Amino acid sequence: MKPEVTMIAAMTENGVIGSENGGIPWSLPRDKEHFRTRTRKRWLLVGRTTYLEMSGWFEDRTPIVLTHNRKFQPEAKGHRVVNSVPEAIALAEANGARELVVCGGSAVYHAALPFADRLIVTKISFDGEVIAPVLFPEFHSNKKWRLTERERWNSDANNAFKAELLTFQKRPNNGDENPQIS
Repeated sequence: MKPEVTMIAAMTENGVIGSENGGIPWSLPRDKEHFRTRTRKRWLLVGRTTYLEMSGWFEDRTPIVLTHNRKFQPEAKGHRVVNSVPEAIALAEANGARELVVCGGSAVYHAALPFADRLIVTKISFDGEVIAPVLFPEFHSNKKWRLTERERWNSDANNAFKAELLTFQKRPNNGDENPQIS
């Protein structure tokens, strides 16, 4: 059975997920814990740069690295390499995974969006400037995607920014070919 494809990302109100200089420009421990909990014991699809940035995060997870670099060798036994999203889905399916969680970066999100069944988005009220921003692909939540869950997080002593945790399910049989976030 084909695994469900879930994309998980934290982004600003205008879709910024990070900086070309590497990493994310905010610290939100609540979202980090949500990510760790939501991805535990799951198969993850990540780009090569994201994979290297996340070194040490893969205990209890099975990463699949999407890269065009056919010589790339993952850092640990059991970590896999593929050259396309369909190849990643087939690999996860062949290994009995019920879900494949797409964790970024931007190019991987863009490639995986047409295959996604669910989006889990943390929208962060971040008002700082991001040099060389990297964006999540645009999507229409009202046409192709249906909002199914919303949880609001206030800022606190450990989390400098308020945020919303949003879950979207893909609507069946929708021909919208030009998605964007709303």
